[in-house]
Amino acid sequence: MIALTHQLSQRIFRERRRPRLPNLATSSGFGDNITYIVGSAATQIGLSISVDPSPRPSPTLADVPCRTCDASLQLGRRLGPFILISRLGQGAQGDVWKAARQGLDGEIVALKILNPSLAKHQRRLAQFRREAERGARMAGPSLLQVFESGEVDGYLYMAMPFVEGVSLHEVIRSRRAYLSGDDVAQPHPLITAADDDYLAGMTRLMAHAARALEVVHTNRVVHRDIKPANILLDCNRPLAVYLCDLGLGRDLEVATIEQMRDGAGTPMYMSPERLLRAPADEIRSDVYSMGVTLFEALTLGRPFEDPEGVPISALSAFLAHAHPRPPRAVDPHIPQPLEAIILKAMARNPADRYRSAAELAAELDRWDAPANDERRRDFLPHPHLSMNTADAAELRNAPANRL
Repeated sequence: MIALTHQLSQRIFRERRRPRLPNLATSSGFGDNITYIVGSAATQIGLSISVDPSPRPSPTLADVPCRTCDASLQLGRRLGPFILISRLGQGAQGDVWKAARQGLDGEIVALKILNPSLAKHQRRLAQFRREAERGARMAGPSLLQVFESGEVDGYLYMAMPFVEGVSLHEVIRSRRAYLSGDDVAQPHPLITAADDDYLAGMTRLMAHAARALEVVHTNRVVHRDIKPANILLDCNRPLAVYLCDLGLGRDLEVATIEQMRDGAGTPMYMSPERLLRAPADEIRSDVYSMGVTLFEALTLGRPFEDPEGVPISALSAFLAHAHPRPPRAVDPHIPQPLEAIILKAMARNPADRYRSAAELAAELDRWDAPANDERRRDFLPHPHLSMNTADAAELRNAPANRL
């Protein structure tokens, strides 16, 4: 099983796009364990896999009993003042549900619920409560503030505004597929936008995300898990973006050195100093992670060559000493001034990075400013532009500091 796991992990590294593995549970003879191990490893390093479905009919997400959440959480279940409507996602700590508040207004919310089995562990319990407390302190146009949290029947939850959105990770994956000629769903207009509109819109959205990170830092919290999967794009408002998931965050004023060097995070997006668990400027480490995310959002590729032949156990050390590819080596159409912004955010030496997320946002705004049109390509109409005219115009013409 160990040899098969290593072989499949190397295949994940080699395949640039979302690889499809055979049905591991049936073909390997190791049952669901092999699928779980390889899938978990891929998720931890910032990769995603999809497993070929078995011949039996696939149930809907709401019907699937997940490993991370109690099976009694089903559609229509009442949890305190909320009624569960549909499961939005599954994570290591539990599930996120779309829910409605009972009462006349029927407010729709996103409800994050801790897996009851994890509530037995004091460290996980305290981590979830701290996340809810931090989320309640965060207020900004690109942050989903926690407005209520509590415990009902052994379930800990936190409630946030519900957004009909899609993660930046999914937008990047779908755009790669679209540019390859594949048929893709279009939950967000940037997925099928003309190249110039994509570049302008994504640059502006990432500036908003950087400003949201600055709000987090202003509250003396570091995020520690900036990556495309934790950035949500609003499907109904092309310029709205939200920085999510403070589950790995730390309070700068109270966190110990050991807590800051615990190695938590997603290695593909972690700064070299965090990967090596060395002393770090935590603010600039978050800026580095935002830089890697910016690289991927604009180029649709990763800054590091696929680490073929590197065991997962040695991946952190490999990434800590690897040198990123220039963005223009991945996408030659990236303007040189924008490439310089990305590389400064990702500088190996923390002192060479932007001092704050606000500085990064301001630099992106300056590049995007109408007065600096000579620094970017003209945003000309594209004959095959599938983004509707209103959305394209909003992405091109809206002020850089407006959502």
